[in-house]
Amino acid sequence: MMLRIALCDDDQNFMRKLHQDIVKWHQESGHSSNISVREFSDSAYLARTIRGGSGSDLFFIDIEMPELNGMELARQIRACLPGAIIIFLTSHSEFCLEGYKYGVLRYIPKLDLSHRLPEALTAAQAEFSKLETGFLTVRHYSDVMRIPYREIVYVRHVLRSSQIITLNLGMMKDNRGLKAVHEQLNDSRFIYIDRSTFVNLDHVRQIKGSEVILRNMERLPISRQMLTKVKCTINRMWGD
Repeated sequence: MMLRIALCDDDQNFMRKLHQDIVKWHQESGHSSNISVREFSDSAYLARTIRGGSGSDLFFIDIEMPELNGMELARQIRACLPGAIIIFLTSHSEFCLEGYKYGVLRYIPKLDLSHRLPEALTAAQAEFSKLETGFLTVRHYSDVMRIPYREIVYVRHVLRSSQIITLNLGMMKDNRGLKAVHEQLNDSRFIYIDRSTFVNLDHVRQIKGSEVILRNMERLPISRQMLTKVKCTINRMWGD
């Protein structure tokens, strides 16, 4: 599995050192997962790439940045990528309480990077492993495939089978009906929006009227009978 890491800091010298330290830690720790690391010196640009559908699994964010500060960037990340792991980089401790509203995993004081980074990366790897443990076994005639839960955007009933729409793997079919697929998933992230469709709440970007807008920018109708339940479930998830 690939752990995608994004670094965002307007101090490019510090960001370069952080990048090197992350790669060194990964090489020395012996983790089985691969990593990719991208650097962003412009927080507003990173926010635009996220809104455009480009995601990462782990974000290291400097709190104090011009134009778009780390708190606002974290809010936008959480809205688009609910399952993302966020670690703040800071020179001041007074931001800590506010940041936990966005589910921040750790704070790393910049002056204590070498001491605090290994523990933060170990915690992030543990969180990432939790996200990767769920797989749906898909069967279509003689074909069998395992799809990570986090890849599944939504599932709908079509004729006598189920269509599984994914982030990066396209559309797949399963011989079983929708109820059987939902029961195998057995995960509260997957919620029905009508009798023939359920969505992965991790990929919900917005509820607008009686439609759900997903991370892949598809808009799906929510039935009148389920609208209130869907809104309440999403509000609890987002903490509103």
